[in-house]
Amino acid sequence: MPESKIYYMESKIFPGLPPDELKRVLTDNADQVENTTYMKSLTETQLAERREKLVENSIQLGIMEDELDSVKAEYKIKMKPLKLDNANLLTQLKHKQAEVKGFLYHIASHEEGMMGTYDENGELISSRRLRPDEKQLHINHLSKAQ
Repeated sequence: MPESKIYYMESKIFPGLPPDELKRVLTDNADQVENTTYMKSLTETQLAERREKLVENSIQLGIMEDELDSVKAEYKIKMKPLKLDNANLLTQLKHKQAEVKGFLYHIASHEEGMMGTYDENGELISSRRLRPDEKQLHINHLSKAQ
């Protein structure tokens, strides 16, 4: 076993020893052995390999992000009708009313001074006071009443 005293920090100690022997000598000479993660400088070859890998990864990520954008766009198109339907349903629930297309019939009750609005089924939709211009009896109302 080589006896070496280290007086300064060398960049490589015990050169030429086989890996198993080097590990034993390092263990024997160490004040403390610690199993941990640490940063180690890379060689120019290792740096070049990592740069190449970074480029490959970036290309693959670009392709995958394009595919993801395409899939997102497809789902966005599929989801749009559901979102519109939900917005409509939420409005109906909030206001407790639904928008309906159909004929409305406005019928004045001059005795009550009210205008009733009825749907095609004869159901009262809303009512309000007669406006001043509606309070006058029209001739066609009189002829319909006879």
